[in-house]
Amino acid sequence: MARGEPGPGPPPPPVPWQFLLRAALVVAGLVLLLVVRVHGFVFYLAWFFIVIALASEAAATLVVWTRARRARRR
Repeated sequence: MARGEPGPGPPPPPVPWQFLLRAALVVAGLVLLLVVRVHGFVFYLAWFFIVIALASEAAATLVVWTRARRARRR
């Protein structure tokens, strides 16, 4: 491939560990709800995993939006 020609470009950045943690929490919660016969404490634990993962994702998104908005103002 000659210089200046479009190519595949640089490789994508690695997946952030926070994303992997949230994904694992959601998957663990869904597995508990869908596969295991969930009753009592385990039922609330499964929903806790899912809600914490989604809430932390919402908080992270809010932080990114706020930082981007501040950066545009400068």
